[in-house]
Amino acid sequence: MEENHQHLVVLDVPGIKKYVFGTNRLVEIRGGSALLEQLNSEDAPKLLKKELGEKNFHKVFFGGGAGQFVADADRETVENAMKKLQKYFLKVSKGGLNLIYGISPYIKNDYARSLDMAFMDLKIQKEEAPLSSCTQLHTGFIRECDSCADMTSPAPVKYGGETRMLCKVCAEKVEQGRKSEVQDELKKFLKTKGENISYGSMARTFEDIGKCCRSKEGYTALVYADGNAMGKLIKQISTLEDYRFFSQKVDEAVKTACYEAIYKHCRPVNGKFPSIVLLLGGDDLLVYMSADTAMPFAVEAARRFEEITGETFAENPFFLDLLKDKKTGEMQGLTISMGITYGKSHTPFPIMFSQSEELLKSAKTGGSEEIETLRKKGKAKETEEGKKPDKNFYSPSYIDYHITPRFNQLKVSDSRKNHLQISQGGDRVQLQLHRKPYSLKEAEALLNHAENLIRSDIPSTRLKRFGYAPFLGKMNGTLECLNLYVRTKEEQRLSIAGPMAQFKCFEDMPWEKEKVRQDGEEDQKDKKPIRTMLTDLMEIVEFCPAQPERR
Repeated sequence: MEENHQHLVVLDVPGIKKYVFGTNRLVEIRGGSALLEQLNSEDAPKLLKKELGEKNFHKVFFGGGAGQFVADADRETVENAMKKLQKYFLKVSKGGLNLIYGISPYIKNDYARSLDMAFMDLKIQKEEAPLSSCTQLHTGFIRECDSCADMTSPAPVKYGGETRMLCKVCAEKVEQGRKSEVQDELKKFLKTKGENISYGSMARTFEDIGKCCRSKEGYTALVYADGNAMGKLIKQISTLEDYRFFSQKVDEAVKTACYEAIYKHCRPVNGKFPSIVLLLGGDDLLVYMSADTAMPFAVEAARRFEEITGETFAENPFFLDLLKDKKTGEMQGLTISMGITYGKSHTPFPIMFSQSEELLKSAKTGGSEEIETLRKKGKAKETEEGKKPDKNFYSPSYIDYHITPRFNQLKVSDSRKNHLQISQGGDRVQLQLHRKPYSLKEAEALLNHAENLIRSDIPSTRLKRFGYAPFLGKMNGTLECLNLYVRTKEEQRLSIAGPMAQFKCFEDMPWEKEKVRQDGEEDQKDKKPIRTMLTDLMEIVEFCPAQPERR
């Protein structure tokens, strides 16, 4: 078939975060996510096959509010099919989801170039879209929706023992949320492991999940994850088959890693399941869960994602060549970074979501900085031509976390600047009362140390004093730590000395040992603050149950 009779189509649904997460009710978030998944992953391919013909439709991937496919048809036919799909999205979502798309001729064996042109067309469609109409004035004849505050004519909707006036969009999300279809795949996975999760055991509200926390009742966490260096890797793909393989394997890996981590660390508490998947597809993951399960889940999911992708991508010669370490010959799996926001069950969800996004960016920055540090030290891979760093598609997994109720700032950066940073002394020594973010190995070690502290039977009041010691300043913090350390039983000291020694905070307890300047290096003393990991460790201890239950 001639090239101009094949077209590559990319589709996107703008405003997903506002549509799904712009509310503080679990049933609407669950319903919005389920409806998006149904429209994007199931209905869209089915409708396109019907309009274009099953033989003319070549699916690449659909999920997470985006999709790509190749059509053996002229542009006019493709345009007509996409317009029908647009109308279908608007009709089913009651106007809440607006689909846009980009079309380009498909250039065989140059998928990357075809994709660039399709995304350019998508950008044009997005920027030239007409303005949507809206209510001009708030009058006595029009009432705001109780959920999204749109000025429409809402109708009463009953759920969870309360009646709310909701617009058509929010009412449809509630209807979808009642079905709890977003958890069907998870239920099927757990059933293969011999555990049946009934509809009645699934959480109906955030408060239900908060009651499942075994360490501090009422506390929950939101875990937001995203793949690392995916964009760099995608740009190297030149064929449709390799792109389809990449999309499919990444989607399968993130789902499997998520479900396995939930199975291992999230056991029902008092008949209720302590977690709920809000978004899962592509390389994105968003899970709301009890606070005691968040860090174990994050560590396990990140580790399994890297293992699974390492195994599956080794089967493909193209990705094997890209991801194999040239020095060791070992296959490097893809990685994923995570942001974890801890809060009480009544903490507004939009706040937790915004902070988890910020923490995710911080975690990704931590991984990029580690790679850059290795490059500067000459430990990064080099090519023979000019001794320049080779193309590296590996960025380590990092995890960052934050406890919202302890601070009164909406942004994590403001909380850390105002509450976790001290300037003191004549030379204005900068003290940083945290060490976040942590690499995956460091986060796993931190979690293990926290669990060891719980098992060591050190009084909780003493552990809290250890956590507050850095806030006393450089000298007083050290004196307080030494005083607490010597008063601890000898057999219990190792559980304190171990983590401090691993993170180089034992010699100058609790402060991280300052870097000794070598010849030819710049003096770092005035540039980098003195850090401590003790505060971070005690935060994890706070959410560790006395007896962690794991499969």
